[in-house]
Amino acid sequence: MSEQSDFIKRINELNELAADQENVIFEDQLYDIFPEVKDNEASRQVILDYLKEKKIGLDEKVNADDYMTDDEKNYLNFYLEDLKGAGTLSDGEREVYRKRAISGDSEAKTVVLNDYLINVVDIAKLYAGQGVFVEDLIGEANIALVMALDDLEALENADEVDGYFGKICMDTMQDLIGKRQDELVEDEKLLKKVNKVAKAAKELSAMLGRKVTVEELSVESGLSKAAILKALKLTANKIEEIETDGGDNNG
Repeated sequence: MSEQSDFIKRINELNELAADQENVIFEDQLYDIFPEVKDNEASRQVILDYLKEKKIGLDEKVNADDYMTDDEKNYLNFYLEDLKGAGTLSDGEREVYRKRAISGDSEAKTVVLNDYLINVVDIAKLYAGQGVFVEDLIGEANIALVMALDDLEALENADEVDGYFGKICMDTMQDLIGKRQDELVEDEKLLKKVNKVAKAAKELSAMLGRKVTVEELSVESGLSKAAILKALKLTANKIEEIETDGGDNNG
């Protein structure tokens, strides 16, 4: 195995362990996965920077408030107030309802879900500052929980509910963040393509002393007509140096 592959494998192991521990890694676990960082300050700092970027705490949870915007904090305040109005279950009531939910009682499933919702807030805070608004994290997780209610019947005892719900929330939020990051990468690629078309159009327009057609720009720049048309579409025909009145821009 190459050094790069081994590093990625160990990073993935670290992420999986943190996910199982509410985004916390303990120092002895870190040294088990990356023993070389124990006596190498430079290597240790690389890993610590990675943990900070991923909002993974070392020996203790990160302070979620440090990563949330004022809008997110305000949203959580209102959301938590709404949850207070729903009331909470005592430990005894919680166990009774969870047992009934596992046995298939639909009403109990709803009660168990509503009782758990405040925990979704705590989990969402773990993923604050990673490109997705906290409200969206909570909303997606709540939908996933509703869809998974029937699967409660596969559990053997009430003690498994927290772990079951927690994993659903974390997996859902991680997937949402991953999709958003993929979208950002794609947006960046599209922006580069638009900028490339706009630059080529500006240069050719300056040389000819007039606006250019899609066909002319394609021939002179080597850019495909499809790429130019896509750039025009993405900018709503706002690349001023390209003639948009002719038939070349259809498609």
